[in-house]
Amino acid sequence: MVKVIKSKYAGSGKEGDFSWMIEQPHHERTLFIFNDNEGQFYDHFNGGNHRCSAGGGNAGIREYQCAPHERATGIPTGSYLDVRHSKGYKVFDDHVKKVLTDAFTQLESLLKSGRFDAVVFSWDEKTKLGGYIFDAAQPIRDYIVENIIAIAERH
Repeated sequence: MVKVIKSKYAGSGKEGDFSWMIEQPHHERTLFIFNDNEGQFYDHFNGGNHRCSAGGGNAGIREYQCAPHERATGIPTGSYLDVRHSKGYKVFDDHVKKVLTDAFTQLESLLKSGRFDAVVFSWDEKTKLGGYIFDAAQPIRDYIVENIIAIAERH
């Protein structure tokens, strides 16, 4: 089973700082899951040109999803392209379900490769899924965390 690491940001240059962690030898076989925005997620998912630019927060590692051996993958928590979701996914509608299904399909595919012993995502004691750029509704945060854990348990 792939180990799940719930990572809490506690400052630059130490565990919890994805930009630092991803460079550490002990995380060589760790897949990093960052909070993505829907537009850039689909640009990567669909093979677009701007799929690897660094973002804010834990999306600063976005470039690692385009490395020859992908080390990171995004899970959208909101959209800059859709005013309904510009502050974060608030309603668990069919659109959000489709976006998250696509993200979990990508995660599943990467874990099937057998290259990873662990997955890491941003954790918050109160909201479960850490992150501050998009403020997704709690049921959506719960759904994301539950699926990350369930997918990891299958591998």
